[in-house]
Amino acid sequence: MKIHILTDNTVRKRGLLAEHGLSILIEHKNRNLLFDTGQSDVYCKNAAHMRLDLRKTDAIILSHGHYDHCGGLPYFPTAKFPKIYAHPSAFKQKFAVSPDSRGYRMIGIPWRLDDYKMIRDSIVYVHGQTKIMPEVTLCSEIPYTVDFEQESDGFYFGEGGPKQKDLFCDEQVLVIDDDGLSVFWGCSHPGVANCLRYVSTLFPGKRINTIVGGMHLENVGPLHLQNTIQFLKDLNIQKIIPLHCTGLTAAFEIKKQFGDQCLLLRAGDSFEL
Repeated sequence: MKIHILTDNTVRKRGLLAEHGLSILIEHKNRNLLFDTGQSDVYCKNAAHMRLDLRKTDAIILSHGHYDHCGGLPYFPTAKFPKIYAHPSAFKQKFAVSPDSRGYRMIGIPWRLDDYKMIRDSIVYVHGQTKIMPEVTLCSEIPYTVDFEQESDGFYFGEGGPKQKDLFCDEQVLVIDDDGLSVFWGCSHPGVANCLRYVSTLFPGKRINTIVGGMHLENVGPLHLQNTIQFLKDLNIQKIIPLHCTGLTAAFEIKKQFGDQCLLLRAGDSFEL
């Protein structure tokens, strides 16, 4: 399995771009999976610079309905889209509380399905546990079962009228079952531990070897961070790649405690499992 980071918040190589967002290209057994598309065409430009042909993509997975994960989809470099897997709730209008507490700011998908027929016709709506290919499963509607990970505050959805708290039922975890489990996520909004416990429940007896993606630990307290790290240690995770919304402080602490088991990658980096 080869993993290519097309979009991330940081970059260090010449000729590549960064933005607040995530896009990962996964090559697995002659199949190419595009996991998220960032917020613009950055993933396309970086893929071209890395000599990766996105036209060979076999499936696109939208992890959840936020602009920094789905905004770039209309820039996909061909008019013929592969199947696009998304939870129906990803297309709700989504909001976050403004930093100045003066209302809401829109953080949902910045384009409409009605404006892109080729995208609309390629969408496959999925719920819960859905096997989309041999060894490839999407897991959404993640339950909150871990004591130290509560429902996120500050995120809402709704069209007009009162907003409803967003419990991120649309967040999809991508699981590849090949000599152990490799888990990919966009932001793990329901919580890193909640996501991993859910995967463990759906794949009893299977070991989670690798986790890749945003861990949304940027603004958590030190106790929450240490509880998360201990949870990863208890699962004996062998490879951790914290990206996007993990936050520098959290990523460095994970690196400090896991050493070579943690890879601090950026846009333009690739690695092989």
